[in-house]
Amino acid sequence: MGAYADGSNIYALIQFEFQNPAKSGLANAVEKHSPDSPAAIAAGKKHGGDSVYIDSSSAYLVTDRFGFIASISPSAQALFGYSSGSDGELLIGSSVRTLFPGLDGLQGFDLVENIGNLIALHNQGYLLAATARGESRYLDIKLFHSAKDQDQLIVLCTDCTEVSQQADELLNRGQLFDLTSQHIADGIALVDAEGFLLEINPIAEQLLGFTLDKSKPQQIHIAMPLANEETGVAVTPVHDALNKAMNIESDQSLLLKVRGATPLSVSVSAFPLRDAMGRINKCLVVFRPLSEARRVSSRLKWQAMHDTLTGLPNRASLSKRLQKAIEIARLEGAIHALLYIDLYNFSVINDTSGHTAGDELLKQFGQLLIRIAGPSDIVARIGNDEFALLLHRVNYDKAMMLAERILSELKELHVPWEGEMLKIGASIGAILIDETALSDIDLMISAGSSCATARDKGRNKIHFQSYNEEVARRRSLATSMPKIVSALDEDRFTLFAQPIVPINGITASAKCYEVLVRMRDSDGSILPPSEFIPGAEHFSLIDDLDKWVFSHSLKFLQRLQAKGSQLPLLSVNLSGSTVGDENAIDYILKGFSETGIAPKHIQFEITETAAVKHLHEAKRLISTLRSVGVSIALDDFGSGLSSFAYLKELPIDCLKIDSSFIHTMENSDVDYSVVSTINHLGHIMGITTVAEGVENEKQLQLLKKIGVDYLQGFLFQHPQPLNQISR
Repeated sequence: MGAYADGSNIYALIQFEFQNPAKSGLANAVEKHSPDSPAAIAAGKKHGGDSVYIDSSSAYLVTDRFGFIASISPSAQALFGYSSGSDGELLIGSSVRTLFPGLDGLQGFDLVENIGNLIALHNQGYLLAATARGESRYLDIKLFHSAKDQDQLIVLCTDCTEVSQQADELLNRGQLFDLTSQHIADGIALVDAEGFLLEINPIAEQLLGFTLDKSKPQQIHIAMPLANEETGVAVTPVHDALNKAMNIESDQSLLLKVRGATPLSVSVSAFPLRDAMGRINKCLVVFRPLSEARRVSSRLKWQAMHDTLTGLPNRASLSKRLQKAIEIARLEGAIHALLYIDLYNFSVINDTSGHTAGDELLKQFGQLLIRIAGPSDIVARIGNDEFALLLHRVNYDKAMMLAERILSELKELHVPWEGEMLKIGASIGAILIDETALSDIDLMISAGSSCATARDKGRNKIHFQSYNEEVARRRSLATSMPKIVSALDEDRFTLFAQPIVPINGITASAKCYEVLVRMRDSDGSILPPSEFIPGAEHFSLIDDLDKWVFSHSLKFLQRLQAKGSQLPLLSVNLSGSTVGDENAIDYILKGFSETGIAPKHIQFEITETAAVKHLHEAKRLISTLRSVGVSIALDDFGSGLSSFAYLKELPIDCLKIDSSFIHTMENSDVDYSVVSTINHLGHIMGITTVAEGVENEKQLQLLKKIGVDYLQGFLFQHPQPLNQISR
């Protein structure tokens, strides 16, 4: 190849000469000159008298046909560990055998043939080279004949040492796997993404009773039929691993039921394998027979991670799955959802129909969730009547759709039992799981809080709460806790009161007041209940607050009594925590005894939800206090989950109709009917009724028409400090 200039352009004249590749014995290693070959690159450096141009960054040698070096590029000097200058010049005139030690063992002087033979010996087609420091390098070699001098060769070298080592490592791993699978005592099988067998080792052939014939495709679940050892129900752990895209490691023994052989207890694990694009293309299956001792150990491990009644994963197992879901969300940006499901009325069924009926209902509901869940989803029983459903890779719409489907199918769930049909409802709290999730504990707390919100809405409700929203709420609670403790220590709570007036004497002075607590902040400002009551409940400070309100209500009555004033009836709220506290009766009775205030001047308000949740304790508390003269009001009636079912079991004096019905009754015939029904039922049972939250004349006229006994609300008076009611 020669170059010349005409003053404005540079041209190249290229001469081609064809020769028979078979003649050299290196058909694949020798490349003839073409416009695409490195030797045809015009942007290069001229060497000696040859008209040969090669990219100056390339590592190459120019030798005669016997392998004696005529020139070497700087890149080649660096590749072989020779510094530019005197060290590199030492190579000029020496044999390439110095650089390629493998040539020493070959006969003959034809360099092209000898290099071709060495390349053919390497399984990756590379040539072993030695550097000046004695290091080994694996090179990809290309040979070119000089266009001008056919006796000259250009040896183009590309360093492939790292690639060669990686390939060797993979080859070694493959050989190690082959050796291990052939001699290990476990059965090993390899299946494709559809579950068809690709390979099985000798032990697997022995356990499965056949030799794999690759010409006849066979599914793993047919070749290896498995069943639950206790129930006999067929299981497919390999397909579960492929469908869920996760490792399935058996934590209980399974029965391998090969035709013509005695069922064998085995443990089975399946591990999905991914290709370079992250797609699952194979699955490795490992299974082994279990001894009796290992069967017991396997069973114990299974029991530690599962609910024995339903067979579903338990809370500990769900925590591990949540940790994995968080990891996937962070690494892949995937979105998951957690549904927290609380069954309604389950304790009633246990009490009325027996625990066996309750157990059957739990098992039926567990199966309902399994039918609804997808192949990669996790159904777990996390409490007595609480379940969870972990949905992998879903969005808000799909998660909400599944939650609605659960409630829909639950309405159709009827469990026949001793001539009756058992039915239940549920509250569902849901949260999304993304890369911001902190831990499995945080997720469970958030989902549980969301479920509690759904439960407060009524029966068969769903509340979908963002995880970040819940984190912010809990942080707010955390900051409120020290403020509440400080206020209790410094006596910075204060009592307000709102009158409860008779419907036929609303202009007369009230003789009954509901006591309401407020907190004074450190700057003296008054904080509403929403600022501290949730925190007090969350951090179990509500009991202390109940005691403070009760004791200061008695002190207020003491001061009035000392003045000789007529004592009103104070209606004091008790939290659900206090209702469930078996020691509450003692400190209440002690308060009356120490202050000398007659119990008839105190009425305790217990919310319907608290009474139902702590039914046994509530009945004991109410009966004891009423026996000494304390009256009891059931607060927020109608907003709870089982209003009429429990009313006859609670010996109360007053029903306070929830304000949510009062606010809407003027525009809703249904809510008007609810208020009327509650009032009528209360009167039939000899119970006084109070309408809460009365705000306008229209509501007042409707309540008069219905015949409610007492009224309470802003229409009559906003809450005022308790010490002002006697003025």
